[in-house]
Amino acid sequence: MNGYSGVLYVLQIALIEIRATENLKKARIFADVVHNVPSMIMADIAEEEIAKKVMLNANRQGVGDYFSKLFAKAKT
Repeated sequence: MNGYSGVLYVLQIALIEIRATENLKKARIFADVVHNVPSMIMADIAEEEIAKKVMLNANRQGVGDYFSKLFAKAKT
């Protein structure tokens, strides 16, 4: 399972945020953004394509800036 470190980092942080928040709306938004990541990894979809799909969902949910920063952090 090489090549997925960026999306796995984003998924990890999103899950931590979901666990830590008391805001149910935020938890639902974050879950919606990342819930397909495991199945896309299992389907051997390229990390870049997964990141694009995550960002499409994040932008649709109004949290694109946050997830963009997570992906940038994952590259460092």
